[in-house]
Amino acid sequence: MVDAFPWWTDAQKSFQKELSEYVSKVLPRAEEAYWERRFPWDLIKEIGKKGYFGAGVPKEYGGLGLGITGCCIAAEQLGRLYCIGHMFVTSHIGGYHQILFHGTEEQKKKWLSGLAKGVLGAVCITEPYYGSDAAGIETVAVREGDEYVITGKKRFITAGGVADRYLLYARTSDDPEDRRRYRHLSAFVLEKGMPGFSLEKINELIGFENVPNAYLHLDHVRVPVENRIGNEGDGWNIMMGGLNFERTLCAAVTLGGMLEALRCIYNYLQRRVQFGMRTIDFVNNQFAIADMIADYRIARLVTYYSAYTMDIGLNMPVEAAASKMFTSDASLRMGINGVQIMGGDGLTKFYPVERLVRESKIGQIIAGTNEIMKVIIYRMGPLAMYEDLIYPWRFTLHPRLQVPMPTFEKSPFAGQEVNEANMLKLFALNYRINPGLYMTIEDIAKEFEAPQEKIIEVLQAMEAKGLASLYKDRRGRILMARPTYKALMQAAPPEYYRWFPEWYRDEDKF
Repeated sequence: MVDAFPWWTDAQKSFQKELSEYVSKVLPRAEEAYWERRFPWDLIKEIGKKGYFGAGVPKEYGGLGLGITGCCIAAEQLGRLYCIGHMFVTSHIGGYHQILFHGTEEQKKKWLSGLAKGVLGAVCITEPYYGSDAAGIETVAVREGDEYVITGKKRFITAGGVADRYLLYARTSDDPEDRRRYRHLSAFVLEKGMPGFSLEKINELIGFENVPNAYLHLDHVRVPVENRIGNEGDGWNIMMGGLNFERTLCAAVTLGGMLEALRCIYNYLQRRVQFGMRTIDFVNNQFAIADMIADYRIARLVTYYSAYTMDIGLNMPVEAAASKMFTSDASLRMGINGVQIMGGDGLTKFYPVERLVRESKIGQIIAGTNEIMKVIIYRMGPLAMYEDLIYPWRFTLHPRLQVPMPTFEKSPFAGQEVNEANMLKLFALNYRINPGLYMTIEDIAKEFEAPQEKIIEVLQAMEAKGLASLYKDRRGRILMARPTYKALMQAAPPEYYRWFPEWYRDEDKF
């Protein structure tokens, strides 16, 4: 059994132990269903009766009350059972967070209680013409009295057909102002069997052998108003609010497959002999195993840290995106390298390693592609780390060594007049410190301790004289500046810019 983290509660640790032992016992049944491409209804019902699907559901709604961490523990362990893990995840991203935080008390009693008993759910966002661009979805919900009439199509819906509950997002307004404010979408719960709601197609994917993935057709489906989650127009916020949970849970279920693949690879190499020695004794294979173990343990750490932050009420989208991205990437690396070091056997479906390659590729795309994860991390990461990324010092030249050195001393330009002559001196000094970099307007303003407006005025005049090159954004705002060659020569003689280490011979200088 994999390690419990020290911040887990006793209840969470006990749950992991119990579920891990259960999963190990029923794993052969899950593998049989995988090979037969049969949906494992027997296991789904058995696990539902045991209450494992209710790991994160509050106790007042029939769950175990183990929080997001409990959901991840269940996803990780059930992920070892392949299809079961995917059903757990899609059932949760199709209603758990949305209903728990935005649903009415009646909705929570009805649908969270069902989730805790193993009633399967699905989330319906993606459409034929809209994937990552979720705000553009075309499925329409029109209010008619106490009902909404929903028309459209959804695709790539995991658990399509086998799920009873479908959390669906639809457009409820075409008002440009609502669209601008992201108030044009609403969230609804549809139930299997509603007239006009039908299964259109089951996809044959690169993986998901016995995991149904579907197209759905909605032909004027009448949905009661009480099936709307939140208010009309809340759909986008509800969708976005659940993404941290969704991404972390997707990372957690991937961990289960990684563990089973790693177990297989390690045992295989211990028993395979080539050139008179076990293949695990080849140092390159040992390095490969070391990389796999490191990736697996780091993936677990970032995933459960993300879960913990949600359990204590923090909103940390960077951690959630990073957990999903890193875990799916690490899983693919493990699968590809595992196939390679197992050779021909790694290519066969008789070992679960090639399966990890195919599943990991799906993992890099679902719940937001890893490219979208990188966009999120880039946009939000620097904001989250702002204090850590800003230099607490400035750089100057060391008076004796004449090399760039951080300092807390006040700038020699502080309080001086912002004019061409002083700007040239600053440019010359900065060229010696950062010869390939522009200075931001903020950098220059800090050096002079002067308003940015005055800095920009002087820089524009210098640009007109060919003494400064200005970097501007698309709207023409000046963001950065650097000296031209003409400026450097006007600021100081060539000797000012020369520097050689002590070991460099004088006879080689020119």
